[in-house]
Amino acid sequence: MDELDTVTSHIGELEEAIEEDCEGDRTGDRRAAMMKAISLDGRANTLKTLSLAFKTLNEASAPQGKKAAQQEAAKAVAGRFRQIGPPTLKAVK
Repeated sequence: MDELDTVTSHIGELEEAIEEDCEGDRTGDRRAAMMKAISLDGRANTLKTLSLAFKTLNEASAPQGKKAAQQEAAKAVAGRFRQIGPPTLKAVK
C-alpha cells in the first residue's frame, strides 16, 4: 500500500524521470512499458487485487454464522444429557 501511495503522489516526477531515461531510445517500447507500469490502470488493478486479498482474509477469519453458532450451542447442551435406552426387566428374587 505504501508503494501504491508513493507512485500516486509522485506520478509527475516518475513520468519526468522516465522521459529523461528514455530520450536516446530508438523505439518507444521501453518508454511505453514504463509508463504503463505507473499508469492509473496499473495502480487501480493493484488496489483491486489488494482489496480482494484483504476481503478473502477477513472472510476466512470471520466468526461463524447464526445457524452454525446455534448448532454448536445445541451440541453443547445435548452433551449434558445421555440417551435413555429401552426399558430392561430385572428379576427380583
